[in-house]
Amino acid sequence: KDSSLYMREDMRGQLKEASSATSKAISSYRNESDPDLDFLGQSCEAVGADELEEEPEMSWPIAIMKPNFLRHQHNKTNYNLVCETLQFLDCICGSTTGGLGLLGLYINENNVDLVRQTLETITEYCQGPCHENQTSIAKHESNGIDIIIALIVNSINPLGENRLDLVLDLKNNASKLLLAIMESRHDSENAEKILYKMRPTELVDVMKEAYTQDFEGEEDMDSVGEQIKPRDVGHNIYILAHQQSLRQSFGPGLDNDKDEALQYYAKHTAQIEIVRHDRSMEQIVFPVPNICEYLTEESKNRVFTTTERDDQGSKVNDFFQQFDNLYNEMRWQKKIRSEVRYKSGSLKLFDLVCREETLLNVIKSVTRNGRSIILTAILALFLVYFFSIIGFIFFKNDFQMEVDPLLASGKNF
Repeated sequence: KDSSLYMREDMRGQLKEASSATSKAISSYRNESDPDLDFLGQSCEAVGADELEEEPEMSWPIAIMKPNFLRHQHNKTNYNLVCETLQFLDCICGSTTGGLGLLGLYINENNVDLVRQTLETITEYCQGPCHENQTSIAKHESNGIDIIIALIVNSINPLGENRLDLVLDLKNNASKLLLAIMESRHDSENAEKILYKMRPTELVDVMKEAYTQDFEGEEDMDSVGEQIKPRDVGHNIYILAHQQSLRQSFGPGLDNDKDEALQYYAKHTAQIEIVRHDRSMEQIVFPVPNICEYLTEESKNRVFTTTERDDQGSKVNDFFQQFDNLYNEMRWQKKIRSEVRYKSGSLKLFDLVCREETLLNVIKSVTRNGRSIILTAILALFLVYFFSIIGFIFFKNDFQMEVDPLLASGKNF
């Protein structure tokens, strides 16, 4: 049996506990709002007989895993959790008060975690992908899309001045949400709506600014996933702009080969093609971490020639089983190369002195009277030795130090 197709026992237990907690919480909420509706035990009584024949009865924990169930629960009163969550984001970010451009006045350290969680929740609504939820978010009458775009392109001060890490986390989640809304869409409907609400030059400026913020710092790729860096946010925005350009004209600026930031993002961006269940092919664009540059050609060839490709889907499982070894090898290669650069730095500096005429003249001016310098060093050594002997003979009492006597033998220390 393929172990990847079966859930581990500890994960199964955690899922049951999470489902039970979710069921109790939702049941309590629904009973308070509608006491006559026993949502958990009698959910099938609220639907017609025809629907009962088409779809078997399912419990709430199982049904909530269906993306469409978030919008329509087949009950007397349906709750569109997708739109409600989007409206909630609209409220906490101050859009209802007309302060869309003043996000810094509404987002602070007290509620930034709530905003981040809301963005992540809406992103999960789109996973699957669920085209209905994507369309529901993109076409909703609230300012949800405008808020998400504003979180990306606008500065969020004074929070950004004090806690830049929190602002970067928000921008990172906002860019992922826009990508999730356009995921696996063969039409350009959602992409056009998003592009209509933002200027392409804004995205280019934001990704360049993110690259500049992270340019002076040394990137530590061993901490991938632990801390969001400005360049990571800029890379997500670059992929968003790239996805937009695939669907319609993005305008000048993204294909500027002379720009250092755009060159960096283009170099560290790759794509693959996957085949969906309906036999349609989809292009997936993703960022390539810098640490991948340390993967040797020998390891690449070994993975390519030894990965199992007999059955459909076997190569993916076999590849991920080798991931830990490949990642450790890349970290080790990076450490070795950094140490080699450090040790060779002194040799390069010496070579620079030999090649540079000005520095070479400085060395010659100091070492021209070599005999005098050596004699001076010998004289200094003699003087130090001479005064040491005099001090030991005539002033040895001044160098005595009082110390505690040793404890008698047989006593415990």
